[in-house]
Parts: sequence; structure tokens; C-alpha cells
Amino acid sequence: MFEALLAGFLIALTSIIGVLFFGNSRHLHGVQKYVVPVAVGVFFSLILYELIPETLEASQQWGGLMILLGFLGFYILSHKLHQRYHHLETEDCDRKGAAALILVGDSVHNFTDGIVLGGAFLIDPTVGVATAIGLALHEIPQEIVEFGVLVRAGYSRTRAMLLNVLSASTIILGVGVVYMLSEIAQDSVWILSGLAAGSLLFLAASELLPRIHGNLKHYGSIWYATFSIMLGFVLMSVVVQWSHETFGHGDSMHDVEHVDEH
Repeated sequence: MFEALLAGFLIALTSIIGVLFFGNSRHLHGVQKYVVPVAVGVFFSLILYELIPETLEASQQWGGLMILLGFLGFYILSHKLHQRYHHLETEDCDRKGAAALILVGDSVHNFTDGIVLGGAFLIDPTVGVATAIGLALHEIPQEIVEFGVLVRAGYSRTRAMLLNVLSASTIILGVGVVYMLSEIAQDSVWILSGLAAGSLLFLAASELLPRIHGNLKHYGSIWYATFSIMLGFVLMSVVVQWSHETFGHGDSMHDVEHVDEH
């Protein structure tokens, strides 16, 4: 358990990489028009190449329902958040709401990763280390764009980093749940991955994309925005596919659900 918790802690620390990537505020200001479109591409890649396939592989009958519930849950949450920030200017309201949704969605996603990580260490420490490396590689580009979105939403660099670390730390909770409720947690992985897929799908398609489309002048043009989305999608897809092939993240998740058979 100690090794799994340590691995989860180290993965959570990748959330500070956004601060290192955006070394100064002028650097962030110069590339901020690309941050949101790239984030959309990164989220679509995670959804289409990781979360949805893993959910449907685990439960073809109910996986789609979990994805829908995640989408609708975030639709309701988005409405509540926009009510909370309605006193702000329209653009600030949209940014604050989207930032809050990112933090919640990322927390669910990281909690799911924690269950996968804990289960992998239960199977074998070598499998656990390989899974940890694969998860860390996924987190790095995601945390970079999320930090950029939080800063654009008006958070200070320090607060954005702390919020990112807080949402990333749920991976440690996921590891702990595996060791406390081993069988139940492993059986629930597909439910959480489905909810995470639906939530991130709503975030990308219903929160971030409309904001880009409604303010194309800020993002250069439809072609700049499309290029940035594709760039984020391609880069994240390469990372996801390479880490799956190299470290077997997808296989380890499948094994987590059948760990008792081993």
C-alpha cells in the first residue's frame, strides 16, 4: 500500500507542471488564446481513446448510461454554477463556471485513476509501477492546459496551482479506497470512468467550445481555433496510445476488475 500511495502522491505532483510550463505571466498571456482550444482537443482525446472505451469494455449494457448520467449531472451542475456567478460579467461568469467544472471533472477522473493504480499494485508491484508511469504521462499535458484555463478564469497563479494540486490529490483517495474496500472499488471503476467521460464531454462540447465559437476574434479565427483543437487532440492521443502500448494502462484496468481471479 505504501508504494501505491507514494506513486499516487508523485502523480499528483505533476499538477504543478503548469506553473513550470508557463514560467512567467507574459508567456501565458502570449499563448492564452491557444490554451482553451488545446484543452478541448486534450479532453476529446481522453474521452474517445481512454474513458469511453474502458467504460464500454467493462460494461456494454450499462456503460453508456453512466456516460449519459455524467453528462447530465454536469449539465445540472453547470446551471447551478452559472447561477452562482450570474452577478459577474458574462465572460467572467463563463470562465469561472468552466474552471469549476474542470476541477470537479478532473477530481472524478483522478479518483478513478487512483482505483486503477491501487488495483494494479495489488496485482503486482511491477504492474503498479508501469501503470503509474502511464498515468503520469497522461496527466502532464492535461495539467498544463488546465492550469492555463484556471489562470484565464481569473485565478492567481498560486491559487490555480493549489486548486490543481487539490483536484489531482483525489488519486491518493482512490488508492486508499482500493485498499479499504478492495472488491467494491474494483467493481466500480467502470462507473466512475463513465461519469468522468460524460462530465468531460459536457465540459469540452458545451462549455469550452461555445466560448471559443462566441469569441473567435480573441482566438484568431475559426482556422486557428480548429488547428489548436486538433493539435491538442493529436498530441494527447499520441501520449495515450504510446503509454498504453508501452505500459499497458488499458490492460491493467481490465486486470483490476478481475484481480480476485488472480
